[in-house]
Parts: sequence; C-alpha cells; structure tokens
Amino acid sequence: MPGFQEKIQGLTVYRSRSTDSSLRVVLIHGAVDRAAGLIRVSRKISNAEVIRYDRRGYGRSDSVGSACTFEQHVDDLELIIGDRPTVLFGHSYGGSIALGAVSRGNPFVRAAVSYEAPRTWETWWPPPPDSSIDPADAAEHFVRRMIGEDRWGTLPANSRSKLRGQGVLMVHELNTQTKQRYSIADAQIPLIFAVGDSSGDHAQKAAESFGDEASSGRVVRLQGAKHDAPMSHPEQVADLIKAAVQQISEPL
Repeated sequence: MPGFQEKIQGLTVYRSRSTDSSLRVVLIHGAVDRAAGLIRVSRKISNAEVIRYDRRGYGRSDSVGSACTFEQHVDDLELIIGDRPTVLFGHSYGGSIALGAVSRGNPFVRAAVSYEAPRTWETWWPPPPDSSIDPADAAEHFVRRMIGEDRWGTLPANSRSKLRGQGVLMVHELNTQTKQRYSIADAQIPLIFAVGDSSGDHAQKAAESFGDEASSGRVVRLQGAKHDAPMSHPEQVADLIKAAVQQISEPL
C-alpha cells in the first residue's frame, strides 16, 4: 500500500507503505523544521512502516497551536506510538522528546536513537536567546549556522520568512529544556546517542554525557556530518536506526 497522510488529534502524520514487519519506526523532527526534513531518512528504510509527523505548532500541525510544556510534546509522541512495538529516532529537540518517552518507560518503545539532542539545563550548554533578541533573528541565525550561508541564500524569500516565523516557538522549546525534564539512567532498552564528527564541542560533550548516563546506551559519531545530518547524510542516519532494530533482534 502506498504511503498516506492522516490527522491524529490535529497532528499531521505521514506513513510509509505497510510491510510485514511488526515493528514501526517513528521519526521526530527538531526545532525550526517539520516532518519533511526527515523524508530522506524515511526513504532509506524500505521494509518497515515509517511514521513522520509535524510536531505541534509546525508544518501542517500548526492549527493545534504550540505546546505549552515539554511533557505535552511527549504526550503527542506517545499518541503517535500507540500500541505497536516502536523504534524512535529524534533529531535535536526531537531527540529530547524521544528520550522523554524512553524515560516514561513506555512498553512499546523498544529502542531509540537520538541525534544531537541538546542538554540546555547544563551550565556549559549555551543558554537560549534572551528577551533582547528578536526570536525571528534567532531562528535565522540557527538555520544559517546549520545549513550554511550558501544554502540559505538559495532559499526563496517565502521560505526564509516562514523559517523566521518559527523563532518564537524555537525559543519557547529551548526554554523548556533549561531544567532537566527526563532521566535515562534506568532505561533498559538499546539507546544510541549519535553526533556528527564535524559538529562542535557542545554537541560532542552532550553525546558523551548521554552515553555515560545510560547503562544501555552507546555513542556513535557520523563521519563528515554536522547538525543537519538527516538532510546531508540520510543513509548514515538510516543505518543507525537499522542498528537499533538489530539490537532488539528483529531485522529491519
């Protein structure tokens, strides 16, 4: 069956074609992004159902409004997970949401991969933009740093405007992480904490910290990748997801 789109309590959800596998993979995007940002990864996984969704406030889920709390984002993810065995992949803030679901002990979450989830509560992590900075400017700075000046310059004016318009939500989400909202120390499922080997020191330290905390976790570095790995290195990211599935003894 071909992939399709549906609404689940206001969230826009994209499903790949059905397969014989009992497992599903759920991909969670980061800030200033949407489900489309993970489509290249989705296309590299051909024999399992893959679910992407526009998080609350983003893409075609903007009509449900922005989440007031980090916990509401995790609630949304658990709604998407439902009652089927699931492997999670989260990019950036999406990685935080995935780990939030892990920390709840959701029995249907069998493994998780987090790519460069922030640790905003740490004293060594850069703080969110303060109130003197225009959130639109903060969003533009974030995207320019992630995709590079050349790619930013090729974006249509309408696309740049939409990205800038997500600044308020981005700053809000960063501020929800200034206190630690989840713990993975007791997690008993396979966890992979991935980071690009070309990413900065904060991302490297965060991955190592997650790896130290989780007894069932390991750190993986993607060669040549930075923060935008789901777009620039989708095959390597998909390989991480497949490795997580292999750890739970059900080949993808």
